[in-house]
Amino acid sequence: MRLGCNTVLFAAQDLAGALERVTWCGYAEVELAAIPGMCEHVSPAADTAAVRSQAEAAGLRIVAVEAAMDLTDPANLDRFRAVLRTAAGLGAEVVNTGGGGKSDDADSERAVHDAIRQLAPEAASLGVRLGVKAHVNQAVYNTQTALRALDAVPEPGWGINYDASHLYRVGDDVVQAASQLGSRLASVHIRDTQEAVIPIGPPLTQIPGRGNIDLAGVVAALRATGYDGPVNLEVIGGAKLEDWQAVAVAAEGHGYLSRLMQEPAS
Repeated sequence: MRLGCNTVLFAAQDLAGALERVTWCGYAEVELAAIPGMCEHVSPAADTAAVRSQAEAAGLRIVAVEAAMDLTDPANLDRFRAVLRTAAGLGAEVVNTGGGGKSDDADSERAVHDAIRQLAPEAASLGVRLGVKAHVNQAVYNTQTALRALDAVPEPGWGINYDASHLYRVGDDVVQAASQLGSRLASVHIRDTQEAVIPIGPPLTQIPGRGNIDLAGVVAALRATGYDGPVNLEVIGGAKLEDWQAVAVAAEGHGYLSRLMQEPAS
């Protein structure tokens, strides 16, 4: 496993500023936010060579792009395809998104499966993977629906984007989920939370180690499955933080998670 940081935490900065801060906080890898209306450090129209050059100058490897769109809406699929092409041009491994739709709704779940069925082969042809997060309030939202999606669409071009903070908030055993999903993951987002509430609390409560999620158990479970993909700190709400606060969140998260990931297997 390798540790990176999602630039959504630095939504108040432009791309160059976000990359600079990710580097200064100790990370070697970065996930670029491509989320219109929230944080769009990279767009489908981006000059990928220029973005790669910026990342390389900062000493960072681009490993992921977060697109975050509703795949149950056919109108979004062309934009998602464009993000896949952009990610390939950036040399990223994975494009992450929630699936969209509604929880416990059979039609929504089928729509997500259909979208994955279309997009996964296209992702594979570009040399990237589609990472679908088990996301609160969406059709794929817990361990059961994640496993059901994996079984329904056995395509090699996709996997689950595991985020314990979402599974924790729907009442799943996050360590067990990591064990069940670890070999079928495209990527990992990581943060903490103090309460099992939706929506998640402010950035201070998302700092790994400050909440109640058993992140040590999660990391150990992922290691035991052989997962060796990207693990990216993803803290939302950064646009409302002072610059020094966002930097502190990233730096503390790096220190805590680095220690967990370097601990020998028990």
